[in-house]
Amino acid sequence: MGNKVIKILIAADITIMGAWGFVTPVFAIFLVESIEGGSPRLAGMAVAIYWLTESILKPPISYYLDKKRGLKDDFYAMIIGFSIYSAAHFLYIFAKTPYDIYAIQFFMGIGAAFAFPPWYAFFSKSLDKNYENFEWGIETSIIGFSIAGAGLAAGFITENFGFTPLFIISGVLASIGTATLLLMRKHIRMSSRSGIIIKD
Repeated sequence: MGNKVIKILIAADITIMGAWGFVTPVFAIFLVESIEGGSPRLAGMAVAIYWLTESILKPPISYYLDKKRGLKDDFYAMIIGFSIYSAAHFLYIFAKTPYDIYAIQFFMGIGAAFAFPPWYAFFSKSLDKNYENFEWGIETSIIGFSIAGAGLAAGFITENFGFTPLFIISGVLASIGTATLLLMRKHIRMSSRSGIIIKD
């Protein structure tokens, strides 16, 4: 697996999804213990707002990016989206009310809608011939390990240090992943719309 773009995408995804893995196991506990009026209902609403926002916005954003010539728009949509997604992790530190949580979830859903479609598009276009299954397998397995490790760490960190350090770590991890994606810029042809986007 010598493709630099694939390696960059996987490296970024490890930290971005690792950040998600830090938050997910303790999110409902955080809402109940730290948010005014926190309850299981709030947890359900928060999750619903995120996924509804992402799911509603993804199709029109994806359609627009596909219609635009070249990959420049895809690249910057991905970077901006993951920047928003990363910032949302830090915002949990300042959340006090259910409305704060709803706003953060909405904000994160917007970021995800911009970020993930171009990430998948870049990954699909950059797969090495005859290694498509292997590279997807490596990606999904590594992410599984990343989320598993983050989940274990999340419980320990929260129990011993509280939620604020957890959200700082998750925000930093997501930001590192976003910064890693910037390394792709020199390895792809921004003017290309073909399946081959790797520079020689």
